[in-house]
Amino acid sequence: MDYKQNLLFKSNKKTLEMNSNIDIKVIDIQGIEASSYTINKIASEQDGSTVTSVKVEPREIIITGDIEKNENELANRDYLIRFFNPKQEGEMFISRNNIDRKIQYRVSSFNFDTNKMYERIRFSLFLESTEAPYFSDAKNRGNYLTLISPQFTFPLVINPTKIMGYKTFKPVMPLVNDGDKETGIEIVAIAKRGKVDNLKFILNNNQYIKVNAMLNQGDELRINTNPRKKSVTLNGKNIVNKIDRNSTFFSLKIGKNVLKYECDNGSTNVDINILFYRKYLGV
Repeated sequence: MDYKQNLLFKSNKKTLEMNSNIDIKVIDIQGIEASSYTINKIASEQDGSTVTSVKVEPREIIITGDIEKNENELANRDYLIRFFNPKQEGEMFISRNNIDRKIQYRVSSFNFDTNKMYERIRFSLFLESTEAPYFSDAKNRGNYLTLISPQFTFPLVINPTKIMGYKTFKPVMPLVNDGDKETGIEIVAIAKRGKVDNLKFILNNNQYIKVNAMLNQGDELRINTNPRKKSVTLNGKNIVNKIDRNSTFFSLKIGKNVLKYECDNGSTNVDINILFYRKYLGV
């Protein structure tokens, strides 16, 4: 199969693109299909062993490419060296046959294989995704929890210059995670129309996270349940000490999930946006 493939790298507020139609080309890429796994097991009295856990190991991505031989050749070589700085993390965005995904990386090795005068400069780039070996959606799968929906199927016209209708809020939102792994979410709650007391978010009628704090009009509450990014902030200030003691930084299971919210006062004063990225074993 002839794959249509494009790579875009972002690091330190700079970008770099690689594909077959520009000066910096990709010859081969390895490590995007799947990472390696470790199966932990213990001895069993029955035949075989008992599996205790399965771990996805850090991912290594190897990219082989070359640089077009033209007036920009040396400038492109210099930019590659400066861009893939081992001291800086980055994100790689890959588009492959209309599938768009991304992954965090660190540079473990970068070298040039060819330095002959009349040949293209060829390079090998080794990237490691140590803490997060999964690919994710290139864009978040955002949903508005408090969407306003009309109660009537048509607007109520009072006069030629005024249209009225009765609207309600939906405190329940289905969230579908059709990736390959559970994933955390980010909740953004803004008190748009007045005060909101003690917001509580409940996932699948089971786990919940409750913030014992009042939001005044205009306040923004953010809750992040992703591993290594867990946080609760109000207008940018850390308020993790305000969460209920039985709260859980929950994750969306694979498949259909239902998230709902409630509060002590001001349930119709808040707008809530749910952001999450599905995780994949490969591209």
